[in-house]
Amino acid sequence: MLSALGILLMIWGIGAPLVALTGTETLGRITHVRRQLGDRNELIPNRYAFAITYEFRLPDGALRTGTTQRIGDYFSPGRLGVGSPVTIRHAPFAPSLSVIDWGPGALIENILAAAIGAALVRLQLKG
Repeated sequence: MLSALGILLMIWGIGAPLVALTGTETLGRITHVRRQLGDRNELIPNRYAFAITYEFRLPDGALRTGTTQRIGDYFSPGRLGVGSPVTIRHAPFAPSLSVIDWGPGALIENILAAAIGAALVRLQLKG
C-alpha cells in the first residue's frame, strides 16, 4: 500500500511540472469555486482552502474539465472567480492531465511530493 502511494506521489510530483513546462497551452475559464471547511488554524490566521473547477476546449472542440485547490484568505482566490479566464496547460496525449496557472511556488510542492513518494518506495524496498 505504501509503495502504491509512493509511486502516485512521485508521478504527481514529476508529472505536474512536466505538463506545465511541455504541455499544450490553451485558454479556459473558471466554472466553480468553493471554500472548503473553515479556518485552517495555521500560524497565519484566516486562511482557507478553495476547490476550483475549470473547463477548456481542445483543438477538436471537445470540452474538458479539471480541478485544483488554492489556499488563501477569505477573499481569495480573487482573480480566480467564476467566469474568470485562465491559462491552462494540458498533456496532448491525455488532456485530463492539466494544470492551471502553474508557477514556481507549485514547484516546491511538487518536489516535496516526489521526494516523499521516493522515500515511501525506498522504505518498502528496504523492508
